[in-house]
Order: sequence, then C-alpha cells, then structure tokens
Amino acid sequence: MPTYTSLAVFLLSAISLVIASGFSLGAGMLVLGATVLLRPASPRPRLAAPDYLFIAALGFYFLLHVALNLIHHAPGREYDAPLRFLLAIPALLLLCTFPPRPGALWSGAAVGAIGAGLLSLWQWLAWGMDRPGGSTNPIQYGNISALLAVLSTYGLARALALGHGLRWKLLHATGVLMALVATLLSGSRGSWLALPLCAILAAYLLIRAGQARRLLKPAVLALAALAVLALLPHSPLTARYRQAVSEAGGYLHDADAQSSVGARLEMLRVGLYLAPRHLLLGFGKEGMMQAKQHMVEEGLASDSVAEHTHLHNEYLDALVKHGIPGLLAVLVLYLLPLRLFAGRAVPGMSIEARMAAGAGMMLMLSYLAFGLTQAFLTHNNGVMMFAFLGVILWSLARQQPAGPANTA
Repeated sequence: MPTYTSLAVFLLSAISLVIASGFSLGAGMLVLGATVLLRPASPRPRLAAPDYLFIAALGFYFLLHVALNLIHHAPGREYDAPLRFLLAIPALLLLCTFPPRPGALWSGAAVGAIGAGLLSLWQWLAWGMDRPGGSTNPIQYGNISALLAVLSTYGLARALALGHGLRWKLLHATGVLMALVATLLSGSRGSWLALPLCAILAAYLLIRAGQARRLLKPAVLALAALAVLALLPHSPLTARYRQAVSEAGGYLHDADAQSSVGARLEMLRVGLYLAPRHLLLGFGKEGMMQAKQHMVEEGLASDSVAEHTHLHNEYLDALVKHGIPGLLAVLVLYLLPLRLFAGRAVPGMSIEARMAAGAGMMLMLSYLAFGLTQAFLTHNNGVMMFAFLGVILWSLARQQPAGPANTA
C-alpha cells in the first residue's frame, strides 16, 4: 500500500497540467484505495487532535455548502465541488495509514512543472498562442504552475538539505524554472501576486529556523531573474502590467468595463452592491446571476458582468452567493490548515515534516492570494489540487515529531 499511495501522490502533480484533468487520476486512486480501510483486518490510522481539526475544515466546507444549496434549491451540479472536499477525507485517512514516500511528492511536482513549462512553450512558439493554458484556461494554468514552482522549490531545498545527488538537484531546479516559464507565459496576474508572498513567507521560515545566511543567494537570483524578465523586449511580464494599469485607468476615468481589468472592477462594484442585501444566506448562484442581470437591464451595471458565473474574487463571491456562512467556510478552509501547518514547520520536527509543512503553508497562502483575482474554488482543478495536495502535505507533515528524517 505505501507503494500504491506513493504512485498516486506522484501522478497527482506529474500529469496535473499536461493531460486534461490529469490530477483526477492520482486523486481517484487515493479515494479508491481508501476502501481497503473498510476491511476488518486493515490497520487503522492513529489520529491526533490536529488531524481531526484538518478533517473538520474539509467537512465544514462540505456540510455548509450542502445546507446552503438545499436552502437555495440549487441544481445537482452545484454539489460537485463541495463533494471533492468530502472525498479528500478518506484519502487523508489512507495516507495517514499508509504514508507515501516523501520523494514521490517532490519528484512528481518537478516532473509536472517541467511538463507544464514545455507544454506552454509549445503552445506559445508552435501554435502562436498569446496566453498558453494547456487544456484549461490560462488563469488556472498559471496558478497551478505557480503551485508546482513552489513545490519544486521545496523539492530542491530538500535535495540540498539531505545531500541528494546532482541529478535530483537538477531535476528540481529545472522544475522551478519551467514552472515559472509556464506561469509567466500564461499571463496570470494572480499567480504573480502569490509568488512574492510565498517568497516572503519562505524567508521568514528560514530566519526563524536560524538559516538567514541561506537567503542571500536565492534573493540575489530572484532579483536578477525579475530584472531580466522586466527588461526583455516584449516581455509578457511588463506587457501584462502595462495592460492592467491602462485598463484600470480606463475603468476609473471612463467607466470602461469591457476590458479584462475593467470587467473585474465592475464585478467588484456589483458584488459590494449585492452583498449587504442578503448577508445571512446569500443569493445562491442562480439568484446572483438573476440579480446581476436585473442590474444590467436597469442600467446599474455593465453587460460585461452578466455572463460570469462568479465575481473573480473568492471572498466576495462566497459572501454574495452564500452570505456570511459561506465566507466563513472559505476562511476556515484556508486559515485553519495554515495554522496547523505552521505548528509543524518548526525546528523540533524532522526535515521531511518541516518541508511538507512549509509547502503546506505556501499552498494555503497561494490560494489566499489567488482568491483576490479569481474564484479558484469554483473550478474543478482548483478544488482538486487544493483538497488533495492539502491532505498529501498534511500526511507528510504530521509524521516524526522528532528524530532522524525518513529520507526515502
């Protein structure tokens, strides 16, 4: 079973972006494999209070959305995304009972990152796509690529800390580079916001662990890379930045809501207008769509917001659709695991546990940042990567409170 769970963990990241819905294979294997726990002779996971809290965060999100969907008479398809969080719970129990080899996660992330970078380069160079997005949209592609970049960075740090061979260091380093290429070419501005926040958190963790001297080289390399990207002719980074500034100015001065940034700012305004009207339970998805349409018909909003099924902001979208309880569920989902991971990213834990805990904190922080410009949890790949990467990282972070690290 540890070999089975290791394969599933590897596949979740390794083919997450290079194959349509590739993340579903590893996740499905974990859910299917959890049926072995139903056998009377099967071992049982030894859970502690933090494990139950992690499970509670997933279960609370699921149960609350089921209740709110029933209240709003939502169609059956609206239960699909919350169900993924419920399915992650048996996957976590399986991983706690039969822990995967840590290397399966880090090598899978590096392979997935390299694949994402190569695919985006192919779509950009061979197909002439302005914003490569694999088999999903560029925003989701760029955000998940940013996650793979973070995981590959931790894989590289682990390889250095454990003295792994040069080929493993090169694998993870290449993964970091190629994932950043995919993120850059996607033009996903939300991921560009998440990466600096993750870098700041990583620096804090290193300083807290007494490793401040290790910050100098990465900081210099990061600043140099940023300078090169900014100075390159026709750089996607500077082009998207200038476009965002121009479109924001167009909205603020001329009320132009037909551009990408303009439409987002208009959705923000519409969301702030609607939210106070149903704070307790929200409008529901269908109710929000109808309310937006009425605003368009009455001339209170631009028609650019009518077709969108979410408000491109995780927190405002949850508040408008599901009221204060919906917003609370999102915050619990992000902040409670963040606190639990922080409790494991301390010097007293093993290297493996600290690496997984640090990456878990980055996962939560990334989603907090992604949520500012995209309702990431309204997309299947956003839900699946969060729920299943989260339980994988927690299953590794909860191991070995002290003592020699498991370097398999």
